[in-house]
Amino acid sequence: MSKTIAFIGLGIMGLPMAKNLVSAGFTVRGYNRSPEKATELAKAGGQAAGTIAEAVDGADVIITMVPDSPDVEDVLTREDGILAHAKSGAYWIDTSTIRPDVAKNLSAQAAEKGLKPLDAPVSGGEAGAVSGALSIMVGGDQADFDAVVDVFDAVGKTIVLVGPSGSGQTVKAANQLIVAGNIE
Repeated sequence: MSKTIAFIGLGIMGLPMAKNLVSAGFTVRGYNRSPEKATELAKAGGQAAGTIAEAVDGADVIITMVPDSPDVEDVLTREDGILAHAKSGAYWIDTSTIRPDVAKNLSAQAAEKGLKPLDAPVSGGEAGAVSGALSIMVGGDQADFDAVVDVFDAVGKTIVLVGPSGSGQTVKAANQLIVAGNIE
């Protein structure tokens, strides 16, 4: 059975990731604050959603790719957001780069609502997003990770489950420090 994926946040990273999911054969409904990005996804074979609620309605997997911790919290908890409208048992994969403590807190809120959360920040920039060669550091349960590895495979090349919820963000932060040190 092909998964239906809601993709929230179709920016520089999100739009090419969503297009790669369409190319891999998934049904992808995209939502973005500026609707022209969702229209661009529709032109590539996805579906444009006018609201987060519409995007997540009946979705098996929900992916968020938004700028920062407050943005993730907003799309998750607002009145027309993910928690209020996602079906119980859906997988929520947050590919945004946010604070590990926020990731743990939001994962707990999602789990309380019956979602299966994975924090999965990506590395590789726009080029990696376009080519489907992102590195993905995932925090969450092994069974949940295994259930959506096909989704990760459509957008990334190096995909590693690094520990429980929040661990993906912690490893991403450590990775960024190492990269910065090497650049220095």
